Amino acid sequence: MLRAMADDAATYVQSFRWAPPITELLLAFGVGKVIGLFLVRYAWGLPGEGEGDTEQWVVVGDLPSICFETDVRTPADALRLYCAIAQDWADNVMVGRDLSQSYPIAVEPTREHAELLLSRIASIREMFMPIAGAADRIALKPM
Repeated sequence: MLRAMADDAATYVQSFRWAPPITELLLAFGVGKVIGLFLVRYAWGLPGEGEGDTEQWVVVGDLPSICFETDVRTPADALRLYCAIAQDWADNVMVGRDLSQSYPIAVEPTREHAELLLSRIASIREMFMPIAGAADRIALKPM
């Protein structure tokens, strides 16, 4: 099950034309088919905003896939950042704001999709962040 999520994470990241080859994909946190948080390590640095970074977080599962910076170092903090990125998109959709500055979530920007995403964000915050690890520890498993 987590192997399939790792494959999804690699496929998602490599769908971006800017993505360097992946050298390592590490499972940082996972719950069945619901959510998988992976640390992706690249052969060379990323272009653009994260220029030079050789690592990136990616979240996949029964929710929108998002990849983002590695300034945060624990799984709980990475999930917190995922929630902030996703909530920005959902909040903007709910009030009809322009999405050009939001992370491009790959679904139609409808109120229904925004409400579903907000529900998943609430579940992540309530159920998963508390068990995703404290700031003083991180456990990563190669996939």
